Amino acid sequence: MATAMVSWLLVAHAERPLSLTTRFTRPGGLRLPVTTLRVLSRASSRLYAVLVPRIYRTVSFCAASEWALNHTRHLQIRAPFHLVRFNRCAYYNIFRAAGLPESPAPLGASDDATAYQQFLDDVKDQLQLIFTHLEPNRLSIFEWRLGTCVPVGVLDQEGYLSQYQQRLTRLSLVTDGTCPETSHRLEGMSRLTCLTAFEWEGLQHPSEVDLLRRCIRQNWSCLDQLSIGFRPELEDGGRGTGVTTNEDTGIANPIALSALSTLSLSKVTLPLDISSGHNAIFYSLRSLTLRDCPNQLHLVQLLSWSQKPLRLTHFEFSFDYLLHEPGEGYSLSAVVRFLCSFRGLQLLHLRLSNFPSSKSHIQDTIRHHQTTLKSLVYHERQLAPIDADGLFEDDRDVSPAWVTNLSTGVDLGQVCALALCASPSAARRCLRPTAKHSQLQILHLRFSGLERFHRDIPREITTYLNGIRKGYSWHPRSCWSSVNRDVSNDSHNYPPIVDEYFDRSPLEFVDSQEVVLMSSAAIAEAEDFVSFADWAFGPDGLPALQVLAFGDFSHGDRYRSQQFLMRRVYPLSEGGGKELAGLACDDTTRLPFCSADMSDPSIWDGAMVDGARFLSACPGGGLMESPYEL
Repeated sequence: MATAMVSWLLVAHAERPLSLTTRFTRPGGLRLPVTTLRVLSRASSRLYAVLVPRIYRTVSFCAASEWALNHTRHLQIRAPFHLVRFNRCAYYNIFRAAGLPESPAPLGASDDATAYQQFLDDVKDQLQLIFTHLEPNRLSIFEWRLGTCVPVGVLDQEGYLSQYQQRLTRLSLVTDGTCPETSHRLEGMSRLTCLTAFEWEGLQHPSEVDLLRRCIRQNWSCLDQLSIGFRPELEDGGRGTGVTTNEDTGIANPIALSALSTLSLSKVTLPLDISSGHNAIFYSLRSLTLRDCPNQLHLVQLLSWSQKPLRLTHFEFSFDYLLHEPGEGYSLSAVVRFLCSFRGLQLLHLRLSNFPSSKSHIQDTIRHHQTTLKSLVYHERQLAPIDADGLFEDDRDVSPAWVTNLSTGVDLGQVCALALCASPSAARRCLRPTAKHSQLQILHLRFSGLERFHRDIPREITTYLNGIRKGYSWHPRSCWSSVNRDVSNDSHNYPPIVDEYFDRSPLEFVDSQEVVLMSSAAIAEAEDFVSFADWAFGPDGLPALQVLAFGDFSHGDRYRSQQFLMRRVYPLSEGGGKELAGLACDDTTRLPFCSADMSDPSIWDGAMVDGARFLSACPGGGLMESPYEL
């Protein structure tokens, strides 16, 4: 169940985090350190299955003082999305998987359903302990990002938030649309009338769509940020949400959305007949995100034909042409025309899949916004043969041809964050000509994590670096076994990566280091990346570079085994409180970089863009999807 994944975060007023403590209930009153139990659980898969649910049976986070809760303004309940989706809802687990449309019996009729209801009851009890100490109408932000049903008593008609925290300004929900009970537990949302930001991911049922409309209508005049994400199973794909559709939404005056500056739509079916009145919504926007929405190309084409230019500063566009638009007559030229119909973009993020091969003029589009562009993401995917005879095809990352002439379209003296789907060696060739004048602070070499799902990129790179420190040559097969197997005890600057590796479950834990190193491709890729990092952070590289990312950062750490993060370190003479280089190849040489952790906010100090948001732009797959289901 999702119990083992729950993490709660309380943030106090003025961004002062509360002092939190954790309490664990252990089996049979056994008083062993948590770390000991966790290590013991890895002795075998059976012990893991028995001990882990016991260890995490109760996870309580509480403030050091009940008075501290009075200052709480931001309450967030979240969990990672790594496991199969049916773990999040008993209805999906029992009935949908069996091909039944709905439960013929009440919830609790099976062990799975009983356990799931117990989980929701546990969460409700924990929330009530917090709610009793909050001051009425003082909470400004509530985020439910578990991907499960919201327990009764929180956002239903008689729930705590709908009765005692009606001045919420931001509401963020991630629910599992497979559950038919979700909307009944969220009906109290219509009583919230002060929302300036509203996010809901995971909608599926018509009753949820109706609830969404009502909530938007209640906050029509003050809504500044709106983000909507549907489950792909929804038959009408989210038509009639009240955002861009016709009068059956019950919203009489779409022009009243004059306060809306940020709009994000995921898998929302856009109408083919957008009126001029609804167009006004887009002209007030500063940020627009479109992810895999049917009729998405049609929308941008209509907007490009308008005589009134848009005022966007941020545009994100993710789209699979074969999935939504076969035979529709549209192509990538619609996106190009749209982007050339206005000026002033500062953030341009594109993920394009399976568009017909032709001259896309993407480079001309980037050049059109060259004087204002601060952040650029470009990720292309195309169908490619996966067997020798070419009988089977699958989506694969593609390094675009125009990247070889990157400097003619991208001003590296202007752009401070760049993400490209390119190998380290290819990136080095295209960046080198203008490297000395570069103002790049964040560089991301992207790839899709699913394609390397069997790999452990952090371990491969860390092991390679460990070998460099010991002076090993990685190419002769005879040297592989010389690497120190207990890399966690080595005195180098990579403890976050090593600790994360040894903190994984037996399902992810690969005990034999040789398994990682048996692939010559893995060795070559690790060597290529480390060589690139050495150049990029070195004296002949990118002088302003702070952070170098490698891999897939979609949806947080979903692909944590396919991502690696590095930051610049400084010579002793330039220390001044900054982190010092510590990975020595010999007595005189130190590498100019070290590993970095996404949870450390200091790595973004001085960056001109939101680093975490930049790395996760244009994610692969939907939020509620899991690579374990594919």
